[in-house]
Amino acid sequence: MKLPKGVFRRNKDSSRLWITYHDEHGRKIKESAHTTDPEIARGFRQKRLTQVAEGKLLPTRKFETITVGEILDFWWERHGKLKRGFQYKMHRLDKFRKIKARNFTPEIIDDFLKGLSSTLSASSVNHYRTILNSSFNFAIKWKKYDDNPVTVIPQLSQPEARDRFVDVSELVALIGQCQKEKDFELQGFIILAACTGLRKTALLSRLWAEVQLDAEFPFIFLPKHASKNRRSNRLPLPHMCVVALRQLPSYGKHEYLFPARPNVRYKENFSKPHAWDLGKRFRRIRDLAGITDLRIHDLRHFATTMLFMEGVADTIIRKMTGHRSEELERYKHFSPEFLNQTSGLIAGRLTEELEGTFWGTAGKNKKAAPNDGPVNTGFIGFSGGADGARTRDLQRDRLAF
Repeated sequence: MKLPKGVFRRNKDSSRLWITYHDEHGRKIKESAHTTDPEIARGFRQKRLTQVAEGKLLPTRKFETITVGEILDFWWERHGKLKRGFQYKMHRLDKFRKIKARNFTPEIIDDFLKGLSSTLSASSVNHYRTILNSSFNFAIKWKKYDDNPVTVIPQLSQPEARDRFVDVSELVALIGQCQKEKDFELQGFIILAACTGLRKTALLSRLWAEVQLDAEFPFIFLPKHASKNRRSNRLPLPHMCVVALRQLPSYGKHEYLFPARPNVRYKENFSKPHAWDLGKRFRRIRDLAGITDLRIHDLRHFATTMLFMEGVADTIIRKMTGHRSEELERYKHFSPEFLNQTSGLIAGRLTEELEGTFWGTAGKNKKAAPNDGPVNTGFIGFSGGADGARTRDLQRDRLAF
């Protein structure tokens, strides 16, 4: 018996019929007619053709084959890649990429997040929930999918924020320990974080093209996509930060201030353009310096607290930390007053505590720099590069901005 047009059997041993037609995008669709009667199958196909012509084809039909990987890719290309740090988390979701979104149940997601909580903090686990939730919401918004299986799963509760006051002497001990260990990269990060109050992710993702060391008022630029409040900012750099930046091993050699190091976790074509975390190195230096209960983010709190203690106006502090303020937007952030009341003030206090060392000398003499020749620093191995050697000529090898 000849079957009607567009009706077929998937194999000769089966009596169940299927239909084929083209959707509104011209894509060929094959769908079970759920019948063995050719006339019923023909009528079902005609119904689908009518729905296509009227633009009323049930949306759920075109969502049956979409995979989790397709939803993640669509979100990543149009939204996710603009967010800070998400690229270093996506690899954990690769095992779900081939699963059909219809089969990606809340139970699967909940088990995945609970498994992560055995090794990661609650805030880190919540980041993965955010990625999945955002991906499905984004697909729904763009009419690429019709359901979000993540919404029923609550975020993990996070511990209350703590207040840890960082003493200047503790920072001095950290810097001194970095000198002993010849870790000039971590030293530069600590000095920048303490003096500017920038967040860890904001500092680690900065390009050398966003830093001006030879300007009348040196500064570091924070583009809006790297800022938590989505607003760009320029922070002046005191001389102490300028010297620390020129001490970075990446100076004149790499695109990023803090380039990524090889990591066995990431294989194949995955490439980290910049470092994402200095936690292990920071904790090691902290422990060697005899300091307890100190975290990287405490350096940001230190900068803010120092300014409050010195009586700096709230508006100036908000400008430095990136909070919105119409008054601060009008402030001339390249003026000497702004430098002296923000990062310059912090660097000055650190320099006082480092009296008798290289930093005590460099802080008072703006012409002093590690590349100017051998300096009796009082710190072990501090004469220029990460290996104790002099850095290259700054004008000849510095990157073009």
